[in-house]
Amino acid sequence: MKALYHAVADFVRKDFSGPIYGITVLFLAVAMFINYSGVIDLNWFDTREGFNSRLAYYGLLFGGTYFITAILAAKGAEKSYLRDWRFWALALSFVFIATIPKLHIFKLFDVRAHGWNLQEMVFASRSHFFFHQMVVSLVGLGIVKLLFHKWVAIDYGFRADWKTLKPYFFVLALVAPLVIGASFFPDFQHAYPQYKPWEYENVFNLSTSQRAAIFEMCYSTGFVAVEAIFRGALAITMIKVMGSRAVLAMASFYCVFHFGKPAGEAVGAFFGGYALGVLAIHSSSVLGGLIVHLGVAMLMESMGYLHYFY
Repeated sequence: MKALYHAVADFVRKDFSGPIYGITVLFLAVAMFINYSGVIDLNWFDTREGFNSRLAYYGLLFGGTYFITAILAAKGAEKSYLRDWRFWALALSFVFIATIPKLHIFKLFDVRAHGWNLQEMVFASRSHFFFHQMVVSLVGLGIVKLLFHKWVAIDYGFRADWKTLKPYFFVLALVAPLVIGASFFPDFQHAYPQYKPWEYENVFNLSTSQRAAIFEMCYSTGFVAVEAIFRGALAITMIKVMGSRAVLAMASFYCVFHFGKPAGEAVGAFFGGYALGVLAIHSSSVLGGLIVHLGVAMLMESMGYLHYFY
């Protein structure tokens, strides 16, 4: 546990720049204000209908956030990555891979091609999204590695031993009380669980508990994709091109990736994503972060169920 703390503290001590970090936080604060306050109407981005609208919205939100942060962070960085073609090629590829599931392309199957009722289509679509996210992301990352491995030692960090993983269970135990406390707020209970089986009936003749179990298994697969992209690709791999500033750019992107969830979760995603990125680099593994991320997510889901039923 001490080793993880010192790894993060040493990294921050080395990389921290008041102006750079301050401007980044201010930029994210403005983005959060726009997203959560409703002061600017974003409904003209019709993300439910139309590929072009989704591409414009997520391209601006995801790509804009990552590259603006990366450009801001380039000043005083240990590597002149803005002049390195590998940065642009890899960053564009990784950001696009993270965006693909939001664009509703490369579907594994079409829920409308079956004779299902609306409730069944909702269940299948929600469950399919996360499994689809994992498959598409891992395939995309594999293609990037195949194309660029001659120029960059691409590594997504799918390795670990018990000694590496053990401290992460203590981290999860420390975070758990915070999650439980947050679960008593209305916005949390509105957001979780992600799929509320009690709101639907006549879904493949499955009981409420059966649908909950199937959805949670599918939901869990999405975290493999998230850790592979954010901690594996954008931290472990990109630090070789960008130096330590790769973590700040990744954490900013990870923050806006949580827009649509409670604002506190988006804030926590920045700090949590930063810490997990540092630890992934420190251990050359994303599996410890996957344990924490998946554990927190399942706890949040469980608390959502408990608050509804009890």
